[in-house]
Amino acid sequence: MIKIRNLWKKFGKHQVMAGLDLDVKTGETLVILGPSGIGKSVLLKHIIGILKPDEGTIDIDQVRISDLSGADLYQNIHHMGMLFQGGAMFDSMTVEENTAFYLNQHGHLLSKHEIADRVSHALEMVGLAGTHKKMPSELSGGMRKRAALARLIVYRPRIVLYDEPTTGLDPIIAMQINELIVKMQEELKATSIVVTHDMFSALYVGDRLALIRDGKIAHIDEPEPFIQIDDPLIKFLHCSISQDPRTLKEKNHHG
Repeated sequence: MIKIRNLWKKFGKHQVMAGLDLDVKTGETLVILGPSGIGKSVLLKHIIGILKPDEGTIDIDQVRISDLSGADLYQNIHHMGMLFQGGAMFDSMTVEENTAFYLNQHGHLLSKHEIADRVSHALEMVGLAGTHKKMPSELSGGMRKRAALARLIVYRPRIVLYDEPTTGLDPIIAMQINELIVKMQEELKATSIVVTHDMFSALYVGDRLALIRDGKIAHIDEPEPFIQIDDPLIKFLHCSISQDPRTLKEKNHHG
């Protein structure tokens, strides 16, 4: 579904992307790991078209979106959604208005009743039923993340990008976000890319894991062989977790 070749990007003298290649399979959740400031978020912004590469190409569904701009770009990425690190809620709108924003702007074939039903379903899915009239300032950090997820769910994107979805959250709330990512994957059948430095989250949600280093993908594999790779950073990240999240995931989904 997503094919990136020889991606280069520099900000000033700082080379962030340095010939990065990556393939993302249709329907998978790919997790991109790496420490803060390594370029993970920059990669997401290239995929969704916010940034343009200095060199290289990005193809989505065999369309070269790295060459597009304006209406042509929008036409080819409108089926994509991104959860920004801070949630990116409109502070002057209620939770209901935030959630319905995309459909009110672009859902011309839907009635007000259908939009209201979709908003209610999305808020219920993320555990925020009854918060319709609350303002973002009334929500905790975890609730804002869940409200931002509801805003994605409501228009049912085929590609979902997550920028550090569990950063700054306590372990219980972070676990709720991990569960929601898995739930969205199951319900939307979407292709997902998650960037994080949280190995617990990566192993919980990921079908494949990739490590970014020096502007390139250093390693990429399924979880079990990935954590066996002889790389100091992978070993450090794996040693930082006290419980295997895959065991917990299996228990949660079958218990």
